[in-house]
Amino acid sequence: MKLILAIVHEQDAARSVEALASRGLVVTRLASEGGFLQQRNALLLLGVDDSEVADAIQVLREVGRPRHEQLTPPVMALGPGRQPAAVEVEVGRATVMVLALDEVEHL
Repeated sequence: MKLILAIVHEQDAARSVEALASRGLVVTRLASEGGFLQQRNALLLLGVDDSEVADAIQVLREVGRPRHEQLTPPVMALGPGRQPAAVEVEVGRATVMVLALDEVEHL
């Protein structure tokens, strides 16, 4: 078994959960927030068989649409005396981590 941790943009979270569930994958969604740009994200947790990993990643790849947004970084990230300027960033792709599970128990 594997544990998939997927960080997805908030705008892609609902579609990601629906698409994964339609493939029979059980997913848990947690609200999260990014560091530097402090954007809302969702952390998706999936416990899957080894044979389902590629399918889950493909679903996330198809749903996570890259977009460009103008964002202003928080002042504290720039240091004292510096004014933040809007920067164009790409959002909407998933960051996916796959971890091996030694044991899973349903209690």
